[in-house]
Amino acid sequence: MLDALFVALSAVVPVFLVIGLGIWLRRQEVLPDNAGRVLGLYVLKIALPLLVLHLFAQARPEDLARGSFWLGLLLSQGLMFALVWSADRLAWRKGRREAIVAGMNCCVSNMAFVGLPIICNLFPANAEALLVAGLAILSPNLAIALIQARLDWLHGSANNSLRSFLRRVLLGNPLLLAALTGCILAGTGWGLWIPLDRTVSLLGYTAAPCMLLSLGLDLRTRVAMARQLGSGSIVARQSWLLTCKLFIHPLLCWLLLYLFGVEGLWLTVSVLLSATGAALVNALMAEVYDAGPAEVALSVVLSNGLSMFTVTAFIWIFLYLGMV
Repeated sequence: MLDALFVALSAVVPVFLVIGLGIWLRRQEVLPDNAGRVLGLYVLKIALPLLVLHLFAQARPEDLARGSFWLGLLLSQGLMFALVWSADRLAWRKGRREAIVAGMNCCVSNMAFVGLPIICNLFPANAEALLVAGLAILSPNLAIALIQARLDWLHGSANNSLRSFLRRVLLGNPLLLAALTGCILAGTGWGLWIPLDRTVSLLGYTAAPCMLLSLGLDLRTRVAMARQLGSGSIVARQSWLLTCKLFIHPLLCWLLLYLFGVEGLWLTVSVLLSATGAALVNALMAEVYDAGPAEVALSVVLSNGLSMFTVTAFIWIFLYLGMV
């Protein structure tokens, strides 16, 4: 019990330490006021696409061809997005951009920066577990790419034709272009030229600290804005979002993978990664596209803090069932 709690804490605490550094930097006025937004744009347009390219290019063709695994994982994310988006539009009366980002916030998990360290500590030196984690980390990027294209369409030009939308998706979306390029490199077995791959990975792995710093730099402002929304409504709203992200999503992932015949580490690792909090990039999306940034930032912080308890709970369950 204590070991599982320590694993979760050791993965989550560093995240909050970097966020705390961002808060301190803002308080000391070390960086300009727009530093958070600039860092967010850098992550969305440069660092994160390069990280996606690096990860996809290293995958093997047979790993990418596990249909039941991909179907269960992606379908759980799609159904989670549809549930939250529908509730936002019908029950919470949110706008289109706010509903899209809320749906994204409940289906795109913090797999890379919280989930992967947990898997590494839980399954040390287990190549299969790391393989599953590496592939699962790729799945949210597909959702992010499509969601970003839709937000660009809503946020951008007056030309909202199908041709314009497809142009944005295929040519104007760095994440999707990086994923497609990585799939081609993995499928052909070419990979990236080693010096180029090292350059890409060097830039790509700056996404994590930049996301955390960006969140910390603007956190006090966002939380203050969120608290002004009204104490009663914000409590109910956050309770709904956190329930969807931390409980419904991993349980839905578990159910779908089980129904599709996925078992063993492929199921266990996927569920544990889905049980992590909302991805930090969600807060950046909300900031860049002005889609309820205060609310989303608060949800990201709360979900990642509480995820150490939900991930620990799922670890206990898997231990009890003999799956770990």
